Amino acid sequence: MQYSEESVYQALEKYFGFRDFLCAQKETVLDLLEGKSLLAVMPTGSGKSLCYQLPAMIKDGYTLVVSPMLSLMKDQVMQMLELGIPAAMHNSLQSPQEQQRVRDELQMGKIKLLYMAPETLMRPQIMQLLETNPPALIAVDEAHCISMWGHDFRPEYRQLSSLRSHFPQVPCFALTATAIPKVREDICTQLGIPQDRQRIESFNRSNLLLAVEPKKDSFRRLISFLKSHTNESGIIYCMTRKKVEDIANRLALEGFMALPYHAGLTDIERHQHQESFIRDEVPIMVATIAFGMGINKSNVRFVVHMDLPKSLESYYQEIGRAGRDGLPASCLLLYSYGDVIGLERIIYGEDEELNESTRAHLRAMLRYCDYEGCRRVPLLNWFGERFEDSGCEMCDNCLAASSEQINAGRQAQMFLSAIVRAEERYPAKRIIQILRGSKAKALLEAGDDQLSVWGIGKEWSETSWFSLFQALKKDRSLLQVYRENRLKLSPRGWEIIRGERGFSMPASLIEVMIKSEQKDDELFSQLSSLRRQIAERQKVPPYIIFSDRSLREMSSTYPQSIQSFLKISGVGSHKAEHYGEEFIALIRAYCEARGIADHTDQLEEKVPREARSSRTQEVATYFNGGKNLQESMVHFGFTLDTLLGHLQRWLESGGRLDEELLKKYNLLGDADTARVRACFGELGMEALGPVYRALNEEISYTELKLMRLILVAELKSRQEG
Repeated sequence: MQYSEESVYQALEKYFGFRDFLCAQKETVLDLLEGKSLLAVMPTGSGKSLCYQLPAMIKDGYTLVVSPMLSLMKDQVMQMLELGIPAAMHNSLQSPQEQQRVRDELQMGKIKLLYMAPETLMRPQIMQLLETNPPALIAVDEAHCISMWGHDFRPEYRQLSSLRSHFPQVPCFALTATAIPKVREDICTQLGIPQDRQRIESFNRSNLLLAVEPKKDSFRRLISFLKSHTNESGIIYCMTRKKVEDIANRLALEGFMALPYHAGLTDIERHQHQESFIRDEVPIMVATIAFGMGINKSNVRFVVHMDLPKSLESYYQEIGRAGRDGLPASCLLLYSYGDVIGLERIIYGEDEELNESTRAHLRAMLRYCDYEGCRRVPLLNWFGERFEDSGCEMCDNCLAASSEQINAGRQAQMFLSAIVRAEERYPAKRIIQILRGSKAKALLEAGDDQLSVWGIGKEWSETSWFSLFQALKKDRSLLQVYRENRLKLSPRGWEIIRGERGFSMPASLIEVMIKSEQKDDELFSQLSSLRRQIAERQKVPPYIIFSDRSLREMSSTYPQSIQSFLKISGVGSHKAEHYGEEFIALIRAYCEARGIADHTDQLEEKVPREARSSRTQEVATYFNGGKNLQESMVHFGFTLDTLLGHLQRWLESGGRLDEELLKKYNLLGDADTARVRACFGELGMEALGPVYRALNEEISYTELKLMRLILVAELKSRQEG
C-alpha cells in the first residue's frame, strides 16, 4: 500500500501535534511504511520512538514493540494513551485477568501498539497468539542489548533471532542510541536486517554541555554545581551503593531534595523513589548505573558522574538521559585515576577475551577524560564518527579556549597576594576561604582574619575562585607543593602581582549560563503548576501531559484560543480536547491582567511546511543578505552544524540560497569535490551516512553537509533559472 507524504504529515500533526519531523525521522518512517527492515542508530532526544509509533497509526494491524524494561514500557504506554493512541503491554507482573484482557483486545483489533519484554515474547502461549495475529511491524528497542560486544548485553535478547524466523515477511525495525560498528553488524545479523539497511545519524548531542573535572573536594564541587541548577531535575551517578547513600544523605543535610536508587533497596522503595523523581516531586536522583534505562523523563537538566563510567558507551547512554526535550543540559564528570582501580575490581572476570575488550573500553574512557581539545572528538570517534575539532562551544575545553575570556587581572593579584600574605603555607581551599572572609573556627584560631587580604574577595563565588586557581595553575603562575598541596608563586606569578602582565581566564564552566528559548518565567511557573495538578489527577508523570518545550512555547507566544493552542509544538487534537480549556483559561487570565496579546501568529510563517520555524527563515534571510557563515554563526550563537541544519531545512522546504556564497566555504580540493559530487550523484542526498562510508570516512560530516547544500542550491537554480 502506498502512503502519500501529505497523509503522513497529517497523521503526524493529528496524533502527535508536530508539524515537522526531526533529523532522520521522515526517511525512516517512509521506509517502514514501504515494508523495509532497517537498523536506526539515532541519538537520544532525536525521536526514535516516533519512527515506529507513527507508522503504527497509519498501517493496518498492530506494531509489536520489544522493550527491555517494565518501566520503559509503562512510560511509553502512558504517553500513547494520553495521545489517544490505543497501546498496551503484556508482562509477567500483570494479573491473569489483565493479561487476558490484553490478548482479547489484540484479537479484536483494538490495539495499535503492543509492548513486550523478550522473555515474555518467546513463551509458547504468546508465540501462538502472535502467529494467530501476526504484527504488521516489529520494533526492537534498545537493540544493542542483543550483542555481546555491546555495553549492556542481555542474553534474553539473543532469542529474538527465532522471532524473526517465525515472521520473516514482517518488516523489523531495530533502534538504539549507542552502537559501535561491530555491534551494529551483530544486530543486523541476529535480526535478519540487510547490512546496507543501516541509518546512522550523528551521535552528537549538541544541546549537552560536557565537562570533566579532577575529583578534588568533589562534594563541595557538587554543591556549587547544584546551586546553579536550583529547582531543576537531575541525576547523580555513583559507582557503589554505599556512595549513593552517602551522597544522598549529605545532600539532604545541605537542604537539597534527593533520593537514592540502587539494587540494595527493596523493589517497593526503588519504585517509590523512581515515581517521585518522574513526577517532579523530588528533583534529584542519586543512583548507581542500575537507574535510568527505563526513564523517559524529558526535562532532566543535568547529569553528574561522581565516579568514572566503565566505558564511553555507558557514559554516552547515561548523559543521554539529560536534555531529551532538546533544551540545553549540563553533564559534569568528576574523576581520578583511583577510580580505575575500583572499576578494575568490579568489571574484570575470567574470560580473557572479554577482559581485553573491557580494557579497551576503559582506555577510551581515560582518553576522553584527559583529552585537551573538543570533548566531542574522542567521544564521537569511539562510535565511528569523525568530528572536526573546530570548537563546539559546548564543552569545558572549547569554552576555555574560546575568545570570550574575562579580564581577571585584579582577582589574580588578590589570589596570589593572599598566598604571599599567608607565607605560602596553605592549599587552595584555605586561600579561597580567606579571600571570601570565612569565619571557620580553624581560620579564626590561626589568626587568618587578621590578614590584610581577609574578606577582600567576597564579590566572587567559591566556584569562581576555584576556577581562577585552576587557570593560574594551568598558566604556571603558581605551583602546588605536594603532599600538603600548599601553594607558592612562580616567577610568572610575581609578574602578575607587580603588574608587569595581566591575566584573563574563561568564565567558570559551572557558572556558564546556557541560554534557552525566551519565555515568560512567571507564566511558565503557573503552567508548570497546572501541569502538575492535572498529572496528579490523571496519576501520570507531568511530562506526559506536556513537555517543558511545549510549556516554554506557550509562555512565549501566549495562545488564547483553541486554534492558537493547536499551533503549539506537541499539542495534537487529543491533548487540545482534554487539556486545552484549562491551559487557555490560565493563559487568557494571565494575559488580560497584563494587556498581553496572542503571539502565536509567529509560529505560522507563510513558508513551506518544513520551514515553518521563524528561526529557519530568519537564518536564511540573514545569510542571503550577503553575510558569511562565520558572521551568521556569531549572530545567532550557533555551531556550524546547527547553522547548516537550518539552511538545509530552508532549501528542502522550497527556499533559495546563493550557491556562489556557499561555494566560498568549500575547503575541499578539486579532486575531493569531484569525488563527493559523484558519490552524492550515485547514492542520493537523503542520508549522509552511506556517502560518508562510501568515501572511506575521509570527508567529515560537516563538509558533506556543506557540499549537499551547494548541490541542492545549484539544482534549484537550474530548475528555476
